[in-house]
Amino acid sequence: MLIGVAGMVGSGKSTLTRALAARFGLQLALESVEGDNPWLEKFYGGGEADMRAYALPLQLHFLATRFESMRRMRGSGGSWVLDRTWYEDAEIFARGHFEEGLMSAQEWTLYRRLYVELLHSPAARPPKLLVYLHAPLDIVVQRIRARGRPSERDTAASYWAALHARYERWIATFTACPVLSLDVRGYDLVSDTSAIEHIANRVRQRLEPSLPQTDLFPAVLVGSP
Repeated sequence: MLIGVAGMVGSGKSTLTRALAARFGLQLALESVEGDNPWLEKFYGGGEADMRAYALPLQLHFLATRFESMRRMRGSGGSWVLDRTWYEDAEIFARGHFEEGLMSAQEWTLYRRLYVELLHSPAARPPKLLVYLHAPLDIVVQRIRARGRPSERDTAASYWAALHARYERWIATFTACPVLSLDVRGYDLVSDTSAIEHIANRVRQRLEPSLPQTDLFPAVLVGSP
């Protein structure tokens, strides 16, 4: 069984992913956007010309790494909770490069062809449930400014606005698996354990009897997808 947790930076996605893993004894797959990626420095190292030159290989690397990790997870068996999904890789971030003009129409078409083919692979079997965390843009940006990484706190508000809009468009048409949509403006997932427990109970209600029968089982931390 696989649970996916999706949502913008600042929504509490990683905090909830860890909490669900610990609460239900799920194996934990955290996202890593850096790792051994030879294209990141090239993409961010120069100006817009470099970003245009390396946007496609950067996103193909993320896609290949994600599906390699998913293949290993599926092969190892067990139940997992995933911090960010392969759907977001393509529909939010790669699409964003295309919409920003960093990928040409031909490059985006090529990327989409590969992505659609990979969706037919066993590794891409849809999650049992997608937990989607969302909040109004101003709330998300406020939390990023307060708690985000230095690079995130310094990112222009226009970037977060575009990202927020893409997430909202994506989830409005997402049909690959059931979705538990949670407005987190009233939750403080970082400091309020009762909020985590409330969400965990909602997840349990949606997934019984698929969840492991033993709660509070130690989560297993594994390599990131």
